[in-house]
Amino acid sequence: MTGIGRDMPEFIYAIHLKLPLMSDILQIIREKKENVDVVYLSGRLDTNTSAMADTELQTMVSHGSKKILINLANLDYISSSGLRILLVNLRKLRKNQGDLKLACLKPMVKEILHLAGFDRLFTLYETEDAALQSFVHIVLDEKETQIMDVISSTILIEEDRRLTEESLRQSEKLYRTIFENTGTAMVIVEDDMTIFLANSMFEKMVGYTKAELEEIQILLAFVIRDDLGKVMVYHDAIRKNAGDLPRHCEFRLKDRNGNVKDIYMIQDLIPGTPRRVNSLIDITELRKIEEDLRHALTKQKELLVLASHELRNPLQPLLMYLNMILDNPDAYGMNADARAILKKCLKAVDLEREMVELVLRLSAMDGSPDQMVRENRPHYRKISPEQLIQSHSTILRYSSDMALAIDIPKQLAIATDSGYFYLIFESVVFYLIRYSPSRAKIEIGYRDRGTSDDFTITNRALRISPEIIPTVFTPFNAGDESKLQEKFGSIGMSLPVAKKLAEIIGGEITVSSGADTGTIFTLSLPKTTEENTENKDA
Repeated sequence: MTGIGRDMPEFIYAIHLKLPLMSDILQIIREKKENVDVVYLSGRLDTNTSAMADTELQTMVSHGSKKILINLANLDYISSSGLRILLVNLRKLRKNQGDLKLACLKPMVKEILHLAGFDRLFTLYETEDAALQSFVHIVLDEKETQIMDVISSTILIEEDRRLTEESLRQSEKLYRTIFENTGTAMVIVEDDMTIFLANSMFEKMVGYTKAELEEIQILLAFVIRDDLGKVMVYHDAIRKNAGDLPRHCEFRLKDRNGNVKDIYMIQDLIPGTPRRVNSLIDITELRKIEEDLRHALTKQKELLVLASHELRNPLQPLLMYLNMILDNPDAYGMNADARAILKKCLKAVDLEREMVELVLRLSAMDGSPDQMVRENRPHYRKISPEQLIQSHSTILRYSSDMALAIDIPKQLAIATDSGYFYLIFESVVFYLIRYSPSRAKIEIGYRDRGTSDDFTITNRALRISPEIIPTVFTPFNAGDESKLQEKFGSIGMSLPVAKKLAEIIGGEITVSSGADTGTIFTLSLPKTTEENTENKDA
């Protein structure tokens, strides 16, 4: 910026401001004549250039100038912003017994000042000399002050209105751009569901152009008949501004070609208007995927039940014959060694029967415990984990290649379903035995975590590779499946069964494996009190 001129008889300086949005340049030249500061303005005095002119005039006033003449011979245009600057500086000067005068106005600029009422405040001089000779001390009377205040207020209101209109135009442009390019089908509807505005994605969804939509007019024309009631009820509830109303609604829409689409619609009121903004998402493919998945799960469940029945049927006569022989071994010439072997066989067959029954039970479980049939729901009672596992240890030791060590406090008591609790241990132990590279030594331990009871089941000889760990609880994915099939003919269900049972009784089961620790399964059960145990059984 330029500074104030030095005390020289004739000091002239100029400022040139180049504006990026305008081709015009506002030029300000100041010259001292007969104790009057003469300012020459050339170009345009508008919103883009008025700040520079205002700065120059205010600097002159603040440094003591009381007589300012503005020569407008080369000013092509003046806006309300420019008028405001002239008025503000005129008021300042007159309060200090000074004055600001205008000379040499072009017809267009003169007409603008006349329309704004400025010719009542300023004496407009045809020549610069006439203006210079007219300077005297000015004292404003009350009427002149009122006129100046009215005109000043009018200019300020006009400027605010112009700025507000410009801001609204910019806002409308911005929101129309967002509305059109949001990537989602959107339509604004009136209170009676007539279409006020639709974007191109909505046009694509229904298959009609904007011009055709203006003929169709109403959004309900695209809703299939069976869903009209649902959409209208939702629309009326939005109108009543129900506080607990969900913001979304699902219905079916028919496009131009007769294709029925599943639509997820989100609706919001536009504040201060009866209009609503509707965002519509085509979920037809999602619904198809859900239906295909539901069908696949049903088929899988049917296959699981069928396979379980097929496995159970041959076990029944085997159990019957083994029990018949063991009930009267002498009749079949069985010595003590043979009887011991047959007892082990009976336990193994009975265990397999229990596993098949478990698979059948799991196939009947659908979701959370409260969704299960009553006889399959968990029944919570206080139990001693140590006594429960010890009582079943003979079954757990059905393999001659296994040793079992139980390290659980005898006095520990927890509230859980004893059947589910034991079956979890059984499933995990059998898994650890099947995969053990050598004679399996299973260690069962306990840790009190404060908010949970953690039971660990460990085989230090077994290591599971990191890439297999994420899949060990996946049904029919037994890890080293080829080895498992070859040795045991299993289908890889023991760990998925354990995981499902743990979830049913409110716990979780995890696994870790390392070179130093071996493989450790952890069953974590939340601690329960007598009160919430009763609530679970209710």
